[in-house]
Amino acid sequence: MNLAFRFGSRSIRAPLATRCITTSPSQSPRVHVLGLGSIGSFAAHSLAEIPSPPSVTLLLHRASLLDEYRANGSQITLERNDGTIVNHGGYSFEVLHGDSWRSASSSHESSRINDTIENLILSVKGYQTVDALRPLKHRLGPTSTILFLQNGCGMIDEANEHLFTDPATRPNYIIGVTAHGVGLNSPFNITHTGFAATSLGPVPRSLNPASDIASKTANTDNYLLQNLPLVPQVNGKSYPFPAVFQQQLEKLAVNAFSNPISALNNAIVGNLSAIPATRRALTAEISRVILALPELQSVPGIKERFSAARLDETVNRVIVMNARTTVSMVWDLRAGRETEIQYINGYWARRGRELGIATPINDSLVAQVVERTAEIKRGRKNGEFGPESVRL
Repeated sequence: MNLAFRFGSRSIRAPLATRCITTSPSQSPRVHVLGLGSIGSFAAHSLAEIPSPPSVTLLLHRASLLDEYRANGSQITLERNDGTIVNHGGYSFEVLHGDSWRSASSSHESSRINDTIENLILSVKGYQTVDALRPLKHRLGPTSTILFLQNGCGMIDEANEHLFTDPATRPNYIIGVTAHGVGLNSPFNITHTGFAATSLGPVPRSLNPASDIASKTANTDNYLLQNLPLVPQVNGKSYPFPAVFQQQLEKLAVNAFSNPISALNNAIVGNLSAIPATRRALTAEISRVILALPELQSVPGIKERFSAARLDETVNRVIVMNARTTVSMVWDLRAGRETEIQYINGYWARRGRELGIATPINDSLVAQVVERTAEIKRGRKNGEFGPESVRL
């Protein structure tokens, strides 16, 4: 769960109303969705709300998810915060078999699917990005678009380094930053716990100004950029890359403070109000990195928006607003799961090294979370319980 949003599960209330809508399997264009946690399921559900909705293919990493989809009535269920339940069905499926995707109806070699993917919404964990995209690499080209609807930063850089090395042939990219609260009750069953907004922005193929202009013009015509903002529950808006990138960095600064410290202390966000000096030191460190980022040097207002004082105010405001929240990294550590620390604080540390800026606080938080994760995994392997709460 992100700091500003509640992704944890909760029980379903008695609905005020229920309606069912089925997507048309013959409608084009087609959108694929990979990663069906809370936000991925929300995205797949929202696609069916587009006027004249597209055909939607859900990419399943295990065949048993298809059984869970059928157990849920062959639909994605969303409960709104007013109790209204909306069901969408009519999705197509592909299932991962080894290193290839095949139709859900057959596991035979002849059913291997190799058609080009036009639009892909990616909502897997940051550390899963490269491995998740690798079996799809041959189906993603310069006419394809990937919407990265994920936590953290740095996943696009890794995809370029390991998969799409040639700027001329790689897919088009869109950054998605969402503040919606979505709880995953069970596979294909979600609750919209907090209505907020979603920002979308095309990523230039290069930071060279000339290529920026051409890339942004091409990306602006993308189906997802034009149509997701039409869905009321998404409450989305498209922005130029510099604008959405700034929003992503603000969100990342908040999570860099809230996630690791809450996780290491097994605490809710409200406890962070007891350590304002730590917050100010961390936001000052992050501010120095942001102000040196080459991709923002020509953007007006950067020095004011990301000054140490202004960034600290932004982070503190969100912390106060979400005092009762338990962030996702707390749940991950409790369960002994891999965290996204390398794409939160690790991002600031990597960018700092690139720019020659020391980031000792972020470095320390990354090391502590990595060490604690290993401890929890060892403890679980030996039959022990998860992390104990410690004092701030």
